Amino acid sequence: MEIMFVGKEWKFKNALKEELFRAVNADTIKYLNSFDISFEPNDDTLIVTNNHTYPLVAKIISTILNTNLIIKDNQPVPENAIFSKNSFLVKINNYDVNVILLEKEVPYIFIKPPKYELINIFNMDKDTAKMFIEPIFNPRKIDYTLIENEGGFLEIYTKPLESKIKKEILNAIPFTVFGNIFEHIIKTLPPKKITFAESCTGGLIASTLTKYPGASNCFDGSVVTYSNEIKHEWLGVSLETLKRYGAVSEQTVKEMLLGVLEISKANYAIAVSGIAGPTGGTKEKPVGTVYIGVANEKELKVEHHLFRGDRNYIQYQAMMNGIRMFINFSRLYSKDVD
Repeated sequence: MEIMFVGKEWKFKNALKEELFRAVNADTIKYLNSFDISFEPNDDTLIVTNNHTYPLVAKIISTILNTNLIIKDNQPVPENAIFSKNSFLVKINNYDVNVILLEKEVPYIFIKPPKYELINIFNMDKDTAKMFIEPIFNPRKIDYTLIENEGGFLEIYTKPLESKIKKEILNAIPFTVFGNIFEHIIKTLPPKKITFAESCTGGLIASTLTKYPGASNCFDGSVVTYSNEIKHEWLGVSLETLKRYGAVSEQTVKEMLLGVLEISKANYAIAVSGIAGPTGGTKEKPVGTVYIGVANEKELKVEHHLFRGDRNYIQYQAMMNGIRMFINFSRLYSKDVD
């Protein structure tokens, strides 16, 4: 599959591009300043546009197909195209051509991505991971992409691997999780349970976990304690703590953890409190300040972070770092492979 970025100005963050590359694997990537009627795909093609180039690309493709350009969801789309918000699919020369408008998130992509292996590596930097991975991959001529994601752990994307190779990876790097980390939690945590006390993430962690089947096997519920009053009334965070240290503090997150473990009777808890912005920051606690904690009945750990980006991206980083902390805290790594 080919990916074509059309346009001169790209204002989206590198993290958004990384998210796109995690969604699809490309044999070829091109960057084009312009797009014209001579376009003729030689493979299934994903055309990535921005606000400036999307209308032009949609019109040109409509002209190539000799069809009308219509409006759907306030966007121009070739008539008879398969459409979802910020994404449409047409067929040109028997190849699928998927045009997407990349703004603040990656829209639905119609072209079915090829199968890939996702390997999550914890407690290790990129250079050290390469030292362990390359002796396994290089002799077999296995290509891979290695990135550090928003949660502070590593992701490797490569072709599907045989069980033998996966076992070699586990022997070399015990801090490994194969596949989607939320599905991994659902599969390996039961019969133990996890719960969440969320403030600035507004229920994002619970919402993301419960997108996957089987979540009820390890998750009974959690609380969104957005205001100080609810932190106090529901979780028992003391008024003295809130007054002295503030809602966004290590002390408050510790009490949130203890409170949510008490009311849920879960084995593990993740708690988050921070300033997602765009307002609410101070000199001492600027926008992006987030405290994240994880605990069980015996231990408790809290981290302080200063995230960059807009509100949604700060919330996403908080969630992913919370999951990283939990997997490390619980040592919930892959133990074996099929």
